[in-house]
This record gives sequence, structure tokens and C-alpha cells, in this order.
Amino acid sequence: MTDNDSKTTCISEHDRALTVNALEEFNNNNYGTCIQNLVELESSIGVDPCIIHNKAVAELYKSDFKNYEQFHKVLNQLIGKAVDSNNYEFENVKMATVYFNKAVILFQMRQHQAALKIMFAVMKHIDKLDDKLVQRAGLLTINLLLNTNQPKKADALVELLQVRLNISSESLTSDEDDESDLSRDKKKEKSLKSLDFFKWMFRLYKIRSNVLNVKNLLIPNEDTSEVSILRAHQYYNGIDYQMAAKELSKNFSNPQSNIKKNGEDHNTIIANNMGIIHFHVRHYAMAARFFQHALTFDQTAMESVGDAPPLQCLGATKRPEILYNLGIAMLHLQRPMEAFECLLIPLNYYHNNPRLWLRLADACIMVHTQNLKEKENKNIVLAVVGSGTHRKYIIQRTSMKYVSDESQSFAIPSTNLEFASLCLRNTITLIEHHCNEIKRTPPTASNADWMQIDERNQCNPSKPLNMNTINKLKCAALCKFSYVQLCLGEYLLALKSAKELLQLTYLPDVHAMLGHMYSAEALVMLDRITEARTFLEPKFIAELKEDDFIHRGSPDWNINTKEAAQSILKYNLAVTLVLQGETELARGMMSTCKHPIVFSHLKMLKMYMDLQSGNIENCRKMVKMDTPKYA
Repeated sequence: MTDNDSKTTCISEHDRALTVNALEEFNNNNYGTCIQNLVELESSIGVDPCIIHNKAVAELYKSDFKNYEQFHKVLNQLIGKAVDSNNYEFENVKMATVYFNKAVILFQMRQHQAALKIMFAVMKHIDKLDDKLVQRAGLLTINLLLNTNQPKKADALVELLQVRLNISSESLTSDEDDESDLSRDKKKEKSLKSLDFFKWMFRLYKIRSNVLNVKNLLIPNEDTSEVSILRAHQYYNGIDYQMAAKELSKNFSNPQSNIKKNGEDHNTIIANNMGIIHFHVRHYAMAARFFQHALTFDQTAMESVGDAPPLQCLGATKRPEILYNLGIAMLHLQRPMEAFECLLIPLNYYHNNPRLWLRLADACIMVHTQNLKEKENKNIVLAVVGSGTHRKYIIQRTSMKYVSDESQSFAIPSTNLEFASLCLRNTITLIEHHCNEIKRTPPTASNADWMQIDERNQCNPSKPLNMNTINKLKCAALCKFSYVQLCLGEYLLALKSAKELLQLTYLPDVHAMLGHMYSAEALVMLDRITEARTFLEPKFIAELKEDDFIHRGSPDWNINTKEAAQSILKYNLAVTLVLQGETELARGMMSTCKHPIVFSHLKMLKMYMDLQSGNIENCRKMVKMDTPKYA
């Protein structure tokens, strides 16, 4: 509540007593009596913004924080409809509490960016605000900054608040930090009593800020769940996953976080973090299992608050973030349908994240490639018709043409290549947007104000973007887009994106090889064979590096060695040579293809060449060797 001092110079002793009584009743949790005093005060001195605000606060508390919609409506009326949603600047410092409470509402509704805009306006008056409001506003702003991947700003604000509130580092140390293990075991119940609530919360936020800024600082030796989770995160940053998991498996000295009281569920956080640890040691099945446990805990916690949740439970669910993690794990488990279903939910919250759009495209492409593998037949002969001298061999088709489902709208999310194309277009558009933002932003000065520190490319719920990650994303997106367009028969688009890929600087050999291959294939389909050969030069093929394919290639990807990549490119070059009638050169190139990945394709190409030259006897021999049952 705010102090009703706007008319202190002209109110009577009776009105002053009503003001004092209202505050006392509020502090004693007698919200009904508090409201009565405020109503009587309002009838005595008239309409006053402070009284309207305080009455709304008391009514919110009386409803056990369930009547937040009415509270939000009152706040909007006090702030005024004329306020631009992008500009919450105000001059009257007495309105700071009203703006702060609106930011709290937005924070609980998961509208973090909108809440931050308000808190930036509030924190501009930090020197004029009373200490209690500075404490609350500071904690909320730090939390918002950390939740939106802006740890540098949060760290600078922590330092500013320590100076403004005269908080020494020693005062943030609880008595338990210096005690022996035996002593701490006897005094577990004192873990929250050694510091007042603000300093305890401020210390947690400071530790969290240090961890997210990857500062190698000592974390207090406490066994509370909050501190242990942060210590596990520090081990995780140091790639000590075993110790991180050990921290999360402890028996904590404090009660578990209650979603009704704290707005978050302890078990959900622990299970999600354990999943992330297992994911990074490539135990994808275990990671997926922990993420599924986290979803179950989250659902149980949200069901416990009922159909009319209080304000602190409004946006307490972690379901979008957990589903994002589970979707990535499912992709690594080669389960694209489940991954796609998981990743669609976070898309409603994080549609500006290019990584999320790219992963959705990955799921669609993986469904397509898995369907191709199921239909793939490595034998030359598909079937035989007739018998004796009338026997005819049906040769296996070398490639499956993608057929679109015309009855389905491609704008509706589905695991088809058309939706993959849409996802990749969005990915490339967002990458260009973030890239331009980074280029336009000047470097932050060393003495800059905390609000001026640039961390705009947050890309929640994943890590923030920088030019290095943007370049990697662009390589992947252009490469996948070219492949999808080839499958859809859009050869000009495929060629355009492949050429754009090859123009990028710092292009890994993996992407360079795919760029050359897709360019050549698109040109062949456009009947521009001579141009296609320029992308399959033997010199480029010979210069490919082994390490690039070992370290960047996925274990589930067939082209994870230099030999496999070279064999594919040589096979494609042989195809172009055959199409140009240079059969001898083609045979010589085919003889250098040593990797099994192209063996079935080589057999089909050799049979095509023999049929073209009229060498039917050789074709019969190949059929007998390849499929004796049809001989």
C-alpha cells in the first residue's frame, strides 16, 4: 500500500486516524476492516488516487490474490488510457507504486518485456523512491532481466542496488556459511531466519546473476533447494555434469517450494534441470524421461490451484519451456513426430525465436527422410512379370518423387515439406532481423548506465544470439531450405539459396559440400549440365577436411566421414559426365567411389549406361549377381 500523504496538510485528525487505522488493519491481515476505513476516508476527503489504489490492493489481498483482473482494471484507470504501451514515462513519483504493481501483474502473466518497459521507467526515479519500494522494484527488475536472458544488465543493477541501499557483502552472509557441517545439521531450520527476507532474496538473485554471467565465485555452503539449484548450475557451466546432478539429488534442508505460496514447483525445476544435464552428456532417452517427469510434476502443481488460480500462479507453469527441451531431445532420438508436437506449444510464446522455427523444420525433414528410408530398396530389380522367354524385369526407381497433399492447407502446422519450407522462411527472416539489430547497435561503453547495456537478442527460451551463432543458424537454414526446395521441385529457389550459402564466410566443409551438391542437382534438373559440373570440380572434392565431418556431422547422418562425402560428390560428377556423353570419364570416376553409401546408386548408374550402349548381357549378369532369386 502507498502512504496517503497527498493531502496531509489539510486533512482532519479523524481522517488522519482513519489513514493510520487502515494501514494497521492491512498489516494485521484484516483486509475487510481496512477497506471500510478507506471507504470512510474517501467519503470524507473525496476521490484520491492513493485511496483508490490502496483500496484495490486491500481487495486483492482479501480475495487471496484471485481478483487480479479487477485490480488490473483499476491500475489501468489510474495510469490512464492515454499512456502509450511502448512509453510508460511518468513525472509524479507518487505514481511509482501504481506502475510497479502493473509490472507485477504483467510479470505474472508472462509478459516480461512489457513489464520491463514499466520497470525501466520506475527505476529512473530510484533516487527519489523510499527504500522499501526500491527493494521490491529492484528485485522484480533483476528477476525480469534474468528471465529474459539479460544477465549483464542484471549484474550492473545488482551493483547499483548495493550502493543505493548500502548493502555490504558481509551483510548478505548468513550465520550458517561459517559453521561446520555438524552445526549446520543442528540448525537447518534457521536457514531462512539468519537474514531478513529482502536480503535473503537479494542474495539469491545476486548468486543467480553471477552464475548466469559465468562468474567463478564461491556460492554459500547451504543445503537449501534454492542455493543447491544455483550451485548445480555453476557446476553445469563448468561442464562438471556429475557434480551438477549430485547437487540436484540432495536432501534439502528447507521445505519444498509450494506453487500456491512461491509461484513455482520444486519438483518441476529439479526434473527439468536433471533432463538438461543428461541431454548434454548425450543420454537423450534419460533426458526425455526427466522432461516427461517435469511435465507431470508441472501439471499436478497447476491442477492443485484449481480453476481460479491466484495471481502468483497465473503464469507459474513451465510447460512451454519443458516442451521445448523435450522436443529437442526427441529430435536427437530420431522421433520427429513427437518432437513436432512438443515444439508447436512453445511456438505460441516464442514465435520470434529462429532456433524454434529451425527445429520445427528439422522435424518435418526428418519425417520425410524416414519415409524415404522405409520405401528404399537397394536391389536393382523391384519385381518380375511373366515367365520363360516372356519374363520382364521391373527395375527399381532410383528416386522417389515427393507428392504434395493438395487437400491440406500448407499454412496449418503439419509434418510435411511445405510447412518445413514455411518454417525455414521464417527462420531466415528472423535471422536477418537479429543480424541487422546487432550491426546497428554500437558497442556499449565501459562507463554506460545499466539500462544502456545492450542485450536485445535474447531469443528465449534458448541462449541469446550473437554474430557467431547467427552465422551458424544461417548456414543451417539456407542448407535445409535448399534441400526442401529440391524435394518440392522448386529448382530455381533451391539454386538461389545454395548459392547464397556458398557465399557465406567461415563456411564449414560440411555445409560447403552440401551447397555444391544441391547447386549441381538443381542445375541438372534445370538442364544446365555444364554449369552443374563447375560445382563438382575434383579439386574441391579432394580438398575436403576429415575433421569437419567427424566433429560437425551427426552420428545419425550418413555423411559423417570425408570418404562418404567425396564418394557422393564423385557419384554426382559421374552422373553429369554420363548426361554429357562422356561415359569413359564417368566410369573412371565411378571406380574411385569407395564408400558403401553410393553402392546401390552406382549399380543403377552402371545399368543405365549398359542399357544406353545396348549391352544387354551385362545387365542380365548384374541382375543375377544382385538378385539371384530373379535369375
